[in-house]
Parts: sequence; structure tokens; C-alpha cells
Amino acid sequence: MTEPSVAPARRGPSVPDLLLALGVLLVGGLLLTGTLQIPFGINAAVGPRAFPLVVALGTLLLGLALLVAVLRGHRAEPAAEEDTDPGQPADLRPPGLILAGFLAGTLLLHPLGFVLGTAIMYVSVGYAYGERRLGLLVGVALAVALVTYVAFTRGLGLSLPPGLLRGVL
Repeated sequence: MTEPSVAPARRGPSVPDLLLALGVLLVGGLLLTGTLQIPFGINAAVGPRAFPLVVALGTLLLGLALLVAVLRGHRAEPAAEEDTDPGQPADLRPPGLILAGFLAGTLLLHPLGFVLGTAIMYVSVGYAYGERRLGLLVGVALAVALVTYVAFTRGLGLSLPPGLLRGVL
């Protein structure tokens, strides 16, 4: 006599995976909203909206694909080579530090300027990844932000806020 087969219990969608999919969709929507606000005042086949539009639509499609996968029951699992324990709770301090640095840098971008606001973001990422030599971290962050500022303003002719460094840059 054979035993009746028992269907495996259906698990609901993974909340972290669902939040990631919704976050990607939100970012894609924000990118699309910002892209559509770019003035299209030149007579060219490819204007200033072209590449941001491709990125926004690609992000929306990725978010939609992730959402469909999550709703179908797929779950993100660590790769075999990852040294992780799925049973342990996630350490949210590093992404929290990066998010806090991004928000602070964004809010302070206009008053402090591009170089200092961006340096705040770079410092938060370096610190979140474990760099504790603050002098080196701040120095590298300022140098990279300054090179980026010069490349974008002088090299590409873009206008970025100088903030506190107005007249120095």
C-alpha cells in the first residue's frame, strides 16, 4: 500500500523580496518622473531625455520582473559560495549608514555644494564597508568629489552647485 502524497505547504511571498521589488519599482517611477521634467528644447533626434528615459524604463521593467517573480513564489537565496547563514538576522547597520549618508548628502547638496554633499555620501559608504581611518576616508571622499565636480563642470559644461566653495572652485 502506498502512502498518499502530501502537497508541500505553499509559502506566501517573501517580504524582503517583495519590498526589494517594490523599491525598484519606486525608484523607476521616480526616475521616470524626473526624466519627464527634463526640458526638451533642442532639435535633435536624441535629446537630453533619451538616456535617462532608457534607464528609467529599464528600472521599471526590472522592478516589474522582480515583482512577478516574487508573487509567483520565487525567493532570493544566497549563492552556494556565499559565506552566509540564512537563519541569522540581517545586519541593517551598513545599509542604514549608506541611506543616512545619501539622505544627508542630498539635503545638504545645495547649501554645502556638490563637492561637500557628495563627499558626505562617499564617507558614509566607506564607513559602512568598515573603513575606520577617518582622515583617509574624508580625504579620499573629498578628492573624488572634487575630481567629479571638475570633470562635470569643466569637462562636460554642466552646472553643479558650488555651495560653500563658491569662488574657490
